[in-house]
Amino acid sequence: MQAQARTAWDRNSHEAAIERLYGHREESVDSHGGFLNFGLWDAGITGYLEAAQRMVERVGELAGLAAGARVVDAACGTGAQDTYLARRFGPLSIDAVDVTWHHVDIARRRAATFDAGSTLRVHHASATSLPLPDATATHVISIEAAHHFDTRAAFFAQGHRVLAPGGVIALADFVLVREPHGPLERALFDATCGLWNVPRANADTADGYRTKLERAGFADVSFTYVGDRTFAGYLASQRRPARRKELAVLRGRVGTMVGELMAWAAHAVYAAGLVEYVLVRAQR
Repeated sequence: MQAQARTAWDRNSHEAAIERLYGHREESVDSHGGFLNFGLWDAGITGYLEAAQRMVERVGELAGLAAGARVVDAACGTGAQDTYLARRFGPLSIDAVDVTWHHVDIARRRAATFDAGSTLRVHHASATSLPLPDATATHVISIEAAHHFDTRAAFFAQGHRVLAPGGVIALADFVLVREPHGPLERALFDATCGLWNVPRANADTADGYRTKLERAGFADVSFTYVGDRTFAGYLASQRRPARRKELAVLRGRVGTMVGELMAWAAHAVYAAGLVEYVLVRAQR
């Protein structure tokens, strides 16, 4: 049955590309504690795991999570962020969704052994077609993933559909600050989007981002810019010798080089003033 699902899924070329990007096998090591975000490198934070947990916590705070919340996590990764949220804000009812089978497999194993009074269900599905009923969630979150969705606007429509009136969407995401100037900046930007599998339709400025949320039915949209606490810290963490050795075991030399290139490219478009990292909140 799973093989049939995989075959059908692969017909969507963009989802298949995301599967290739994130589907590498890392079962031998609990890489980065299971977290996949850049981290929020607040004052006093020196290690990746603490920074990654702080990012997840900050999104939970922004969303206003509290015991009893019914949460949809779009692009949950390996589920580490969901168990963290449940411990920090729970008990929660979480429906976690991811397109990558490897992530889903690990997240389901995490959910099976997790016991903190919360309910964690893991679905293999796209964030642009959430397998959940209308108006049943109190919160929708997506941590550093909506830029991948084909498209972000389609995800906003789905988020609005599954949220009950008054529900909140909270995201950690990227926005375009300005269009690239000249061929070198254009090449840098296009290469970065290619490395990270970002559809061109998702190259939104903050104003464009706000407009898409409002067209989906959201209101009270707010942005917090945190690029100065994300890009550099993540790049530095990827370049640490211990991390390089871990990645060499997990992905091989070529995979390690590609991963570092991706981290460098993300920092480069930020340093060039092209892209910002934002925390976004809006209400249904």
